[in-house]
Amino acid sequence: MKQVTKEQLKEQILRLIPANRSNAITSKELMSFTGLKFRELKEIITELRLLHPICSKETDGGGYWMAEDEKDIKEFVSMISRRRDGYNKTIAIMENHIFDEVN
Repeated sequence: MKQVTKEQLKEQILRLIPANRSNAITSKELMSFTGLKFRELKEIITELRLLHPICSKETDGGGYWMAEDEKDIKEFVSMISRRRDGYNKTIAIMENHIFDEVN
């Protein structure tokens, strides 16, 4: 069996990601087409985002697509900012437990 390079996987994923939100492709579909595990797929998509405006969503069926316009990018940034804020709040709460146990 021929070994597929990371660059070939990137090209394949780029071909699979649709140009509009209404045809978003799920991570499960991308994993099925590429043979990648979830973490591997996320890593490659993160790298691809350096050059391509790949948006994603977890609601309404979820999926990935190329941003159609600035609005798509702003909505995506807003979504991941809310997620980051939630993580930061959880981190602060858990760090308080460490502080409480030390004192």
